[in-house]
Amino acid sequence: MARRRRDRWALGPALSLPEAARGGPEVDLAEPDPVLAWVQFPDRTLEVEACVLAWTDRAVLVEWGFGQAAECAWVWRDAVRALSDTPSAPESAFRQMRHEAGPF
Repeated sequence: MARRRRDRWALGPALSLPEAARGGPEVDLAEPDPVLAWVQFPDRTLEVEACVLAWTDRAVLVEWGFGQAAECAWVWRDAVRALSDTPSAPESAFRQMRHEAGPF
């Protein structure tokens, strides 16, 4: 259940994939890549603006929020899409990773 913290609602910690579900070796991105990610919380699922910090063949580590309130969680790779997913957008590291990995 959401709880109130300093004039805003806090959802509590997000649910993250366990290490065994993530698959393959973790690859860290040199620069965080902006994305939209579906993140699951104990009582709801929300699409948040986030940044990709690392990825594997199956999962992506995303971070959202600012400063000390930033949170992160591992989510399935298909739950993430590039923030600017248009043909004219510059090729981001996340989009390159999805292109190289191919369809599942």
